[in-house]
Amino acid sequence: MPDEKKSEKVQNIYLFHGENIFSGTAELNRWKDEFVKKHGDSDMEVFEDIEKTDGMISAMLIAPFLSEKKLVIIKNYIENHSKKQIKGSTNESEDKPADEKQTKKLVSALSKVPSSTIVVFFEEKEIKTGAIFKKIKEIGTIKLFKIFTEFELQNFIKALAEKSKSQIKPDTIKYLIEAVNADSWAAEKEMEKLATYRLGKEITKEDIDMLVPPNPLTSIFKLTDAIAEKNASKTMKLFHTLISSGENHHQIFSMILRHFRLLTLAWDLKNQNLSYNQMGQKFHLYDPRIHPFVISIYSQQAKNFNLDRLREIYAMLLKTDADTKTGKIKETVDNKTEAMLAMEKLIINLCK
Repeated sequence: MPDEKKSEKVQNIYLFHGENIFSGTAELNRWKDEFVKKHGDSDMEVFEDIEKTDGMISAMLIAPFLSEKKLVIIKNYIENHSKKQIKGSTNESEDKPADEKQTKKLVSALSKVPSSTIVVFFEEKEIKTGAIFKKIKEIGTIKLFKIFTEFELQNFIKALAEKSKSQIKPDTIKYLIEAVNADSWAAEKEMEKLATYRLGKEITKEDIDMLVPPNPLTSIFKLTDAIAEKNASKTMKLFHTLISSGENHHQIFSMILRHFRLLTLAWDLKNQNLSYNQMGQKFHLYDPRIHPFVISIYSQQAKNFNLDRLREIYAMLLKTDADTKTGKIKETVDNKTEAMLAMEKLIINLCK
């Protein structure tokens, strides 16, 4: 979600921060895409080198060149710059960068940014203190992208419903969490849409099916359930739904391959009688950003397969992967027929 703390003073200085990198990046990319659609990319600058403070300040203060607006994105500057602390500092509560002069210049420049320029600091960790943080809190907008536990996310959605004077049942909340793949930012945006549609009435699963766009990973979970049921017709329908939603067959295949890799991990961990926390630690070694709720779905779904079946499926996936990479499955930019047929044949074989 983004937790927002706003000041009425300016609407063009932002901090996106927090460990929910997926949600934060999605929001940043949405801003970039919308900016490019309206203004083009000639007045968009992205800084990832913390040593280029002077360049950042110039970019913030110089007016747009070819359009009405400018977008300046500064990535991981606060976190990385704060690591350059003066040795021997006894004050741990404040950032003490070795080049405090540069930080002061940047903080001072934030008060002079013209309204035509939008500045977004993007941090992959939660920032709680420091001169830049305090200045943005004072004059700008802070959006915290936090990773929730399942319980916290349920309460968060319930609070959103109460705030919008809507009603939503616990099982529908869980259904929404699955639909957005436990993404708090997406859950907040979709709740705004659902509440507007229902106008104070109860939000239902049917509303979610109608208004919430399918999340590719959620669709992969459904597709895997259909494979477990050996329901070729349902699996094929889900595959073509993903295709029609804009995913290409290579992306879908990669998601299926990754999914069964994690499903095999879940099956193995479950049969070691590990605790839920221990399973979470093992999953995070593979993917540090995976949500605990998603891990629980993998754990539940693993019950639908035995090890022999998982090995059989994985062998088929690896063969298709090898055939694609070695050119046995032919594909050109203009002709993807053979590759699509290979995917459909794979789906049929997975459901046997």
